[in-house]
Amino acid sequence: MSVPPTGTGQDGTVTVVDAHVHLLPGRLGEKVRQFFLQGFRPDELAYPTDHGVILERLAAEGVDEVWHLPYVHKPGLAAGVNEASVRTAAAAAAGGSGVRVVAGASVHPADDDPVGLVRTAVEDMGARVLKLHCSVGDHDADDDRLDPVFRYVAAIRLPVVVHVGHDVSGHTGGDELAPVARVAERHPDARIILAHCALPATAAAIALMDAHPQVHADLTPVVRDPVVLAAADAERLADRLLLGSDAPNTPIPSARTRASVTALGVSSAAEAAITGGTARRLQAEIAV
Repeated sequence: MSVPPTGTGQDGTVTVVDAHVHLLPGRLGEKVRQFFLQGFRPDELAYPTDHGVILERLAAEGVDEVWHLPYVHKPGLAAGVNEASVRTAAAAAAGGSGVRVVAGASVHPADDDPVGLVRTAVEDMGARVLKLHCSVGDHDADDDRLDPVFRYVAAIRLPVVVHVGHDVSGHTGGDELAPVARVAERHPDARIILAHCALPATAAAIALMDAHPQVHADLTPVVRDPVVLAAADAERLADRLLLGSDAPNTPIPSARTRASVTALGVSSAAEAAITGGTARRLQAEIAV
């Protein structure tokens, strides 16, 4: 597969950012892998579970940076998962793959001190993105217990990737975007990123982005289903769209999603934003 043009950051450097990768630790990573193997043969998935090999393969596809998005399914796990995330990013930096890992954090609304956990992950450990997984954690984005978290991330401009849908398939129904709309209304400065562009409710996701200028979306496939956007929507919303793969548990390599962006025929500036510029801007805007 030919490698499509790369994204360009604000400083002029050429950078491709895959903003939806899961470098989950140990038993958690294997447990998630076993879930996906219920529907796939091992050779159908594009990446193994070994972090070093994942990053080497992404580097071979032209990826320069990934956002590692950990997530938790119940209270009491976030502190350990966040610590592991930061260790993973440090190990990648020492490992020489050539791919920079942005450490992510997660939290559960039923944790004793959700905003304290996020603050510690960001200010003490260096996490630079928050992931909320509504299906895995069995909660909605507008859970009142997350209000202090959204106030905090809005204040420091930390991007928050939200997997909205509750279906075990990973899909999102259009009506499930209502809680995110309420969060956007309550916290107009929060940088919210709709994981998978809320597939298959993509039209509802675009409408939500049109209504709330702080809402973004990543173009990560859901298992075998790619996000399909109209070229006109991709062009006008490019500064709020991000590339994503869901590596390692996906049959669709990151390069294939990049190729689909190229195939839209958008301007070079829009393509550069989607494939890396938007992610770099969001990171540059964090005020910590």
